Amino acid sequence: MSRGAVTVDQVCSIIAGVLPAASTKGGVVPSMSLRGDLGVDSVGLMSLVFVLEEQTGIDAMSCLDRFIEAEYVQDIVAVVLNG
Repeated sequence: MSRGAVTVDQVCSIIAGVLPAASTKGGVVPSMSLRGDLGVDSVGLMSLVFVLEEQTGIDAMSCLDRFIEAEYVQDIVAVVLNG
Protein backbone atom coordinates (compact mmCIF):
# COMPACT_ATOMS: atom_id res chain seq x y z
CA MET A 1 0.00 0.00 0.00
CA SER A 2 1.55 3.28 -1.02
CA ARG A 3 1.18 6.35 1.13
CA GLY A 4 -0.90 8.21 -1.42
CA ALA A 5 -3.46 5.41 -1.49
CA VAL A 6 -3.95 5.19 2.28
CA THR A 7 -7.35 6.15 3.67
CA VAL A 8 -8.62 6.93 7.16
CA ASP A 9 -10.46 3.60 7.22
CA GLN A 10 -7.30 1.72 6.28
CA VAL A 11 -5.30 3.36 9.07
CA CYS A 12 -8.08 2.53 11.55
CA SER A 13 -8.09 -1.06 10.29
CA ILE A 14 -4.32 -1.35 10.76
CA ILE A 15 -4.63 0.02 14.29
CA ALA A 16 -7.39 -2.51 15.06
CA GLY A 17 -5.17 -5.30 13.75
CA VAL A 18 -2.26 -4.31 15.98
CA LEU A 19 -4.40 -3.81 19.07
CA PRO A 20 -6.46 -6.97 19.56
CA ALA A 21 -8.64 -5.38 22.25
CA ALA A 22 -9.77 -2.78 19.70
CA SER A 23 -11.40 -5.35 17.43
CA THR A 24 -13.47 -6.75 20.28
CA LYS A 25 -14.86 -3.26 20.98
CA GLY A 26 -16.38 -2.94 17.52
CA GLY A 27 -13.41 -1.54 15.65
CA VAL A 28 -11.46 1.70 15.71
CA VAL A 29 -12.72 5.17 14.82
CA PRO A 30 -10.77 8.44 14.64
CA SER A 31 -12.37 9.93 17.75
CA MET A 32 -11.09 7.16 20.04
CA SER A 33 -8.50 7.94 22.68
CA LEU A 34 -5.37 5.85 22.24
CA ARG A 35 -4.79 5.38 25.95
CA GLY A 36 -8.30 5.67 27.40
CA ASP A 37 -10.34 3.77 24.80
CA LEU A 38 -7.73 1.45 23.33
CA GLY A 39 -5.34 0.97 26.25
CA VAL A 40 -2.24 1.85 24.22
CA ASP A 41 0.94 2.04 26.29
CA SER A 42 4.42 3.02 25.10
CA VAL A 43 5.26 -0.50 23.89
CA GLY A 44 1.93 -0.76 22.07
CA LEU A 45 2.49 2.62 20.45
CA MET A 46 5.91 1.61 19.15
CA SER A 47 4.48 -1.65 17.78
CA LEU A 48 1.76 0.34 16.07
CA VAL A 49 4.25 2.80 14.57
CA PHE A 50 6.40 0.00 13.13
CA VAL A 51 3.40 -1.75 11.57
CA LEU A 52 2.13 1.52 10.11
CA GLU A 53 5.56 2.16 8.62
CA GLU A 54 5.67 -1.31 7.12
CA GLN A 55 2.16 -1.26 5.71
CA THR A 56 1.91 2.34 4.51
CA GLY A 57 5.47 3.23 3.57
CA ILE A 58 5.71 6.26 5.85
CA ASP A 59 9.08 7.25 7.33
CA ALA A 60 8.07 6.71 10.94
CA MET A 61 11.37 7.84 12.44
CA SER A 62 11.02 11.30 10.91
CA CYS A 63 7.57 11.62 12.53
CA LEU A 64 8.32 9.85 15.80
CA ASP A 65 7.75 12.90 18.00
CA ARG A 66 4.28 13.39 16.47
CA PHE A 67 3.41 9.75 17.10
CA ILE A 68 4.54 10.03 20.72
CA GLU A 69 2.44 13.18 21.24
CA ALA A 70 -0.68 11.60 19.69
CA GLU A 71 -3.65 11.30 22.03
CA TYR A 72 -6.36 10.15 19.64
CA VAL A 73 -6.60 7.83 16.65
CA GLN A 74 -7.22 10.92 14.48
CA ASP A 75 -3.75 12.19 15.49
CA ILE A 76 -2.18 8.97 14.21
CA VAL A 77 -4.24 9.17 11.03
CA ALA A 78 -3.03 12.75 10.43
CA VAL A 79 0.61 11.72 10.79
CA VAL A 80 0.18 8.84 8.33
CA LEU A 81 -1.78 10.84 5.76
CA ASN A 82 0.21 14.08 5.99
CA GLY A 83 3.65 12.90 7.02
